[in-house]
Amino acid sequence: TTTLLKEQLKLCLSVEGFGNRLCSLEPTSNAQNVPPDLAVCCFVLEQSLSVRALQEMLANSSEIGSESSQGGGHRTLLYGHASLLRHSHSGMYLSCLTTSRSVTDELAFDVGLQKDAAGEACWWTMHPASKQRSEGEKVRVGDDLILVSVSSERYLHLSTASGELQVDASFMQTLWNMNPICSGSEEGFVTGGHVLRLFHGHMDECLTPTAPEQGEERS
Repeated sequence: TTTLLKEQLKLCLSVEGFGNRLCSLEPTSNAQNVPPDLAVCCFVLEQSLSVRALQEMLANSSEIGSESSQGGGHRTLLYGHASLLRHSHSGMYLSCLTTSRSVTDELAFDVGLQKDAAGEACWWTMHPASKQRSEGEKVRVGDDLILVSVSSERYLHLSTASGELQVDASFMQTLWNMNPICSGSEEGFVTGGHVLRLFHGHMDECLTPTAPEQGEERS
């Protein structure tokens, strides 16, 4: 179990998607007393394909967004493949942005949402954290994962350097755990079309977009 800020926490990747498109973390450790907002923690595995196939598709089409719903099917996710994750609440895509709010890592980029699936920014490759798994194997439910941005070649990272928990794309690794919540199957593998939550490895918090500042208009 990871100890964070002298406390064992479980975090889930989340994002609001309206007003603020930057990702954050939703604590789920104290769910009995403080119910988490799980609606903003759900991502749909919309498409998965090999990196080579992705590069060919990007080279042959400038309208990847219109094709993103095709070809993903219910194919089992394999390690090393590129994946397109759509935020269920907003309908936008998990992406490595070109901005950076990090005050401690000049090479880090923000992670948030973009409206369409154009370009490489919204594609992430999945890699096993354990030596018991290898590239090309099926991603099993509960596996510890390393997510890498195709566009920036940086890791999906949980940063605490600034004193606050935030999500960015960094050259430092963070382990994540993918949990299907309404896949309708009991195969034990992650498959296209599954709705997922991304948990920080060995913790109880999910990836989530940050809420807009007080008084900020929602667009």
